Amino acid sequence: MKTLLHCLQLLTGLAVAAAFFAGCAELKDDVPAPTGSGISVHTEGWTDAASARFHGKSISADGWDMRSCRTCHGPDYAGGTAQVSCETCHSDAGGPENCATCHGGPGSNAPPSDLGGNTASGAPGVGAHAKHVLGGSLAPKVWCYECHTVPTSVYAAGHVDSDLPAEVPMNGPMARTASDGIDPVPAHDFGTLTCANTYCHGNWRTRKADSPNQFAYMDSVMTGANASPIWTGGSGEAKCGTCHHTIPDPPAAPDSLMYIPQGHIPQPNISCGNCHLGVVDDEGKIADRTLHINGKINVFGLERRF
Repeated sequence: MKTLLHCLQLLTGLAVAAAFFAGCAELKDDVPAPTGSGISVHTEGWTDAASARFHGKSISADGWDMRSCRTCHGPDYAGGTAQVSCETCHSDAGGPENCATCHGGPGSNAPPSDLGGNTASGAPGVGAHAKHVLGGSLAPKVWCYECHTVPTSVYAAGHVDSDLPAEVPMNGPMARTASDGIDPVPAHDFGTLTCANTYCHGNWRTRKADSPNQFAYMDSVMTGANASPIWTGGSGEAKCGTCHHTIPDPPAAPDSLMYIPQGHIPQPNISCGNCHLGVVDDEGKIADRTLHINGKINVFGLERRF
């Protein structure tokens, strides 16, 4: 009788163990053999960023969907049944679902680094992100929504539910500021890595007949250069003459350059500040970047829209 009871207890124990491991197998069907005294659910190298089995690479291969992690680590990744918190490493707001977990870094959610970990501006996922998002000497920072549809959550439509490259609709006002007869329809070309038809790179026009400062015109209209900068081309893609015009072209000498819109009376760069007060200094450099590429015309301290 005692032997039968022991057999029943053994069978019950085996059944419970089988159910336990079957449940684990549903979460991960390639559970490795234990490498120590405990049971390892994840593969070796799971927390090693240099490993081919690093969990970030696994999540990337899974389309950046990390919701399966919640099964063991809890809906807020704070521990769950595994009693291991993801927030030990992912300490920013949102834990693993913080924007900078996948792209960006300290101070900005925009690359660098990009989804592949690239930090060089020559990488398409990095490009001129930093110059736009952090701002430079020519213009204030450009918010993410100017070029992208910013998701309300990781799994919002249009975010991680489609293959790369990321969508770049450029629906923000800086790209689409309308001017006389021009309603820009910006376009980003992933093949050439260029953006075109944007107000911020010179797709604008203003008419002499509508201007209170007609003396500045040498034609009936004044237009920008409508440049198509290369996203990975570096600072040379945003030189003054790319969005305005360079006169003479080609320049006879560096000190003879004039960066003026087509149709504007010729003026040396050091004279721009005489009319564009506060915008340009007496060296021809931008003095207040908030007054430049802002969708408005700033002349004699007054401001009007295009």
